[in-house]
Amino acid sequence: MVWRGALVAGILAGSSGVSHAANLPTGPAIRQQLRSFGTLGSVLYIAAHPDDENTQVIAYLARGRGYRTAYLSLTRGDGGQNLLGPQLREQLGVARTEELLEARKVDGGRQYFTRANDFGFSKDYRETLQIWDRQAVLADIVRVIRAFRPDVIVTRFAPEPGPTHGHHTASVVLAVEAFKLAGDSQAFPEQLHDLTPWQPIRIFHNIGLGGAGVGAAVESETAPVLKLEIGGADPVTGESFAAIAGRSRAMHKTQGFGTDTPGPGGSPKTERFRLLGGTPATQDLLDGVDTTWNRVPGGAEIALLTEATLARFDPDRPAASVPALLMIRRRLAALPADLVVIDKRQQLDDIIRACLGLEVETVVDQPEVVPGETLKMRHTAVVRSAFPVRWTAVRYPSIRRTASRVIELAEPPRRPALEPGPAVRDAPNPAVLAAPGRHGRAVSRRRSVVDRAAREPTGVSRRARLQDRWTDAGRFL
Repeated sequence: MVWRGALVAGILAGSSGVSHAANLPTGPAIRQQLRSFGTLGSVLYIAAHPDDENTQVIAYLARGRGYRTAYLSLTRGDGGQNLLGPQLREQLGVARTEELLEARKVDGGRQYFTRANDFGFSKDYRETLQIWDRQAVLADIVRVIRAFRPDVIVTRFAPEPGPTHGHHTASVVLAVEAFKLAGDSQAFPEQLHDLTPWQPIRIFHNIGLGGAGVGAAVESETAPVLKLEIGGADPVTGESFAAIAGRSRAMHKTQGFGTDTPGPGGSPKTERFRLLGGTPATQDLLDGVDTTWNRVPGGAEIALLTEATLARFDPDRPAASVPALLMIRRRLAALPADLVVIDKRQQLDDIIRACLGLEVETVVDQPEVVPGETLKMRHTAVVRSAFPVRWTAVRYPSIRRTASRVIELAEPPRRPALEPGPAVRDAPNPAVLAAPGRHGRAVSRRRSVVDRAAREPTGVSRRARLQDRWTDAGRFL
């Protein structure tokens, strides 16, 4: 019997080249992703602005340890300078948002924001909290914690007031408060219709080298300092974490980064972390945390199947692993609903797509549209393997419309003719600009402004079915 699974690829309508061969992971990179799939540890890094984050820590955790790692920037950097052009305020915030998204593609982390606005330099964190609307931004941070579900939180700045930007101190004051509230069902109960309380095990301050902004701290009996070696290199590319961090920071071009070529790095580097709350740690950030599938009810089988797939994985023939990956996908779908499991299922979908060499591209026949106008689209799909894949439909979730069309995918690529798409209902503005903002924070009716990491699609998805003759039962993934 034939089992047909459905992989849904979200796209940005109107973008040309959502996935290109040059961007498809190589065999060794896929193996690294498989190792990451088998690891369930997670860390959330929190600071105030784009470029505040410690990119080497993020690269080490995401690419070296395989942890789910994210950076929560409370603002989008609207109040900074722009060395590339005249755009300031909201327009600069859009540019710096994109810079952060590009930085995360380099260091392997994810990106989140709150609605807090970078309104310019503040000398006092209390002033910042008042202008931001403390409770609103605190709710946003709690929501991100509940959605991402980190085991550990790390802040870039010290909670003690000092000669630094008020936004910096405010970011850690709110982070510590959110750490205490995220697991409390009485805190922000309106979030619990689609989320559940989540309590990270501990929160650290990533101590810097002193100077304005980062906040130095001294080791004491009440706040011991954990030292962590984050030198070394990416296990796939061999590039040092320091060099990866340099390339990540180079994405902040509006702020003058990227003018120098980052050095090769690779030398030992020790980072210090001071406990701000939660269970103490003596050896590692995730001391006492089960980072295996055993932490998920029913996950032991997933761990065994993943280990077996890794042992047999051939970097030169990644498509040979697709049947085993589909078996894991079936077992994953049978697990109880859980945000981390759902996240891992998306990661597995990406691994399967990479193994297949599946590329999907959408182009449009005009560069600009206005609300009410019909937009024609051409979808192209390429499968760079012999595994059978069938195109079944194009879906427009925002208007609940599906355009069914069955095509057997094989090389050369199939290019259906331009077809009428849905009428454009809303101008594709960034969500944070969808409504007039306030001095201290953006105003939006959409929760995804806070708890989605990347750009939101404009309402188009594509569906492909994979045929696997070794499994049975016809169900959609």
